[in-house]
Amino acid sequence: MYDYFLLSVKTLSHRKARTVLTLMGVIIGIMAVVSMISVGSGMKATLKEQLQSLGSDKIIITPKFSYGTKAGQLNDDDSRAIGKLPGVAFVSPIFSVSTSIEFGGQEKNIIIFGMDPGKAENTFGNTGGYSLLQGRWLSKGDQQKVVIGYGIHNDLFSRKVNVGNTIKIRGKTFEVVGIFQKTGDRTKDYTLYTNIDQLRELVGAKNSLTMIIAKAQKGVNVEDVRIRIENLIKNRKESSKNYFVATQKEIFEKASVVFKIVQVVFGGLAAVSLIVGAIGISNTMIMNVTERVREIGIIKAIGASDSQVMKIFMADALVVGFTGGIIGIALGYATSIVINMAASVYLGNDVLKTTVSPSLAAFALIFAVVIGAIAGLYPAYRASKLNPVDSLRS
Repeated sequence: MYDYFLLSVKTLSHRKARTVLTLMGVIIGIMAVVSMISVGSGMKATLKEQLQSLGSDKIIITPKFSYGTKAGQLNDDDSRAIGKLPGVAFVSPIFSVSTSIEFGGQEKNIIIFGMDPGKAENTFGNTGGYSLLQGRWLSKGDQQKVVIGYGIHNDLFSRKVNVGNTIKIRGKTFEVVGIFQKTGDRTKDYTLYTNIDQLRELVGAKNSLTMIIAKAQKGVNVEDVRIRIENLIKNRKESSKNYFVATQKEIFEKASVVFKIVQVVFGGLAAVSLIVGAIGISNTMIMNVTERVREIGIIKAIGASDSQVMKIFMADALVVGFTGGIIGIALGYATSIVINMAASVYLGNDVLKTTVSPSLAAFALIFAVVIGAIAGLYPAYRASKLNPVDSLRS
């Protein structure tokens, strides 16, 4: 078999321009498949990591937002009612808003999270993926105090915001008491945390909540607690469909379905270019057969069987598929690195962790070889059936 592939490499190298053009279809297709699937896998891995940092014992309650329907609304009464349910260790009501902050004569727009200061560390500190770089957490009774993300501290303004500095939120002065370490997640690094009541007073949203985070008691089934909360929301609200009540596991499972669909769609689009590449291989092989009719006649005249002739041309197709697959995987890996770098620059470090796993590389290579084999099957069969006498006359 080695001789067939050696002959194929020599034959293809004699027709460099045609071989390169044939390879391009396979290379582009495999590169697209690898890079698109790696992006989907990276998004899934990033989400899983972020959800794990939240903690498996947490339940998230948020209003659903959809076009054409009025979004649900959560309030302090809902939070207190959830906190009284069996199996709930504590609840943390959250109110978030996008607004501007002022420091050193500059104004920047950021996301501000308001929460009960006494519950801040329990909500985010132990399992929220946050750790302090400087200062302390918000604590019970804190008024006009804030904890800021690393990005706000380091590069949001022309000079660094440090513990002890003051910033203004809608004209009111707040003291920075803590700074979180860099997470690489732009959402976390450029967010500010403060007293929920003071924030709602500033923006005129008294009693309103963006979400509620409930923590299940130790040893209690989290899903049972989630069902109790869901039933409570159904009883308290006119349209419970406007609310989302989910555990970390459920959020990840639902998001995984979406990412799987995205991967299939992206992979399908990329596969179209592979089909084009397969047509290119087939055309090239047919041209090779046409150009080598006399050569085929000579080979058959000296005793080569139909199967041996077929193997010669199948080897050409397999070499093209294999070579295109290897180069395509390498370029797909390079593309995933570029996407990682772009995501790092525009979205924050490690927000998108695209990866090309060994299984993905193996799948892509096998796929490329199979595409090559299928594309070369008809031309190889056609070559094997040529009459040696007619071939020598041509």
